[in-house]
Amino acid sequence: MTSNPTSEKAENGQEKQVRKQILETANEIEPELMEIYHDFHENPELGGQEYRTSQKVSTFLKDLGIEIIGEKVGGLRGKEGTGIVARIKGKNQEAAIALRADMDALPMAENENNPHKSKNPGVMHACGHDAHTTGLMGAAKILKQLADDGDLPNDVYLIFQQNEESYEKGSGAAQIVRFMEKKGLRKNIRAFFGLHVFSELERGNVKVRHGAQLASGGQIDIKATAPGGHVMNAYEQPNLHLIFSEITVRLSKLFRDKAKKKEALISSPRTRYEGTAGNILPTEAESSWTVRITSPDYKQISKQVLQDVKKVVGEVVAKSPEAEKVKVEIKGMQGYRPVLNRSKELVEIAEKSAGGIIPSIKIDREVLMAGEDFSNYMEKLRGLEIPGVFMLVGAANKAKNIPPVTHHNPNFRIDEGVLKDVAALYCDLAVSTMKKS
Repeated sequence: MTSNPTSEKAENGQEKQVRKQILETANEIEPELMEIYHDFHENPELGGQEYRTSQKVSTFLKDLGIEIIGEKVGGLRGKEGTGIVARIKGKNQEAAIALRADMDALPMAENENNPHKSKNPGVMHACGHDAHTTGLMGAAKILKQLADDGDLPNDVYLIFQQNEESYEKGSGAAQIVRFMEKKGLRKNIRAFFGLHVFSELERGNVKVRHGAQLASGGQIDIKATAPGGHVMNAYEQPNLHLIFSEITVRLSKLFRDKAKKKEALISSPRTRYEGTAGNILPTEAESSWTVRITSPDYKQISKQVLQDVKKVVGEVVAKSPEAEKVKVEIKGMQGYRPVLNRSKELVEIAEKSAGGIIPSIKIDREVLMAGEDFSNYMEKLRGLEIPGVFMLVGAANKAKNIPPVTHHNPNFRIDEGVLKDVAALYCDLAVSTMKKS
């Protein structure tokens, strides 16, 4: 097949014109995006409880004349679902690109000095999901305009996902995938795209790579019971304080080297004791550990990690006085898979789109030990495996006194200028990929 230089030149000219339109519209709607973002940030909702957020998104889409295919999608333990799947119709309705944003917040208090601080005590958007939701709403407005002008080549699915911050099988992504399969929507999708603001990276940087982008997210729960008693016998009978302290030290040491090599991570123990007075030896203790693995062989590796944990716990308990009185239960949950950007072609398209949207862009290809249930969209289901790309968009800005800060932190902030970047990038990813599909 020979190339046609004239045709390619015309196509490139059209691509630049569409991109220019996307950027101009993103700039025009920036004040609206900031207003939406402030509202979401001040009114965060936990996973599976995004009722207000979902309603705001639904009303916004309906006012634009966008078709909502699925509303109140998902729902756990008898609760009403909050996920939304919408469709913007393009010229070819036999193929589609899917864009996903998550909506849930975290159970933590926000720094009092943060602008637009959370009005919901103990709940905070400390991961940027409010920015993703806002960005995809902006993209919806831009893409609908392109569709109305006859410039949208294919359909675009808009996924506003609930409950991302969960290791459960009922995580938001898993529920959305099941809904789309049931409705027969997956067969038309050529690619999934997900964006995530990254507050540890300066604005103008994008983190994307072929292969493992993010780690799997699993959990190991350790529970132990003992007779308990008076603190005066702390060294003569089973002491769960001492046992769990040593388990923490041993496991942290065991997995430190693997974490440095970005192979596996086991960390962030959350330990609860039954009996909190200073002169009481607890009768029960339990700790939950986060497990992160970047390898596609994460299932086998996570099994080995579980065996390593059981071995360490067994050795620690065996050294305890009257060890036979300590009863231990250990459960492992593999959770979601690593996020693997398997398609090199899609990654190249994503890099090109990012370069066209974000000025003076820098591409960062480092793998992160963070986890994301976005992996569910790209896993094989009933014989169909749909490729996708997950990207992280820098959101810190030292010049605006918004320094890099870790996610899931009371001081989490972003440069709000990134909202229009996210909106425009969602659009450009969809349009650019359609031309290649």
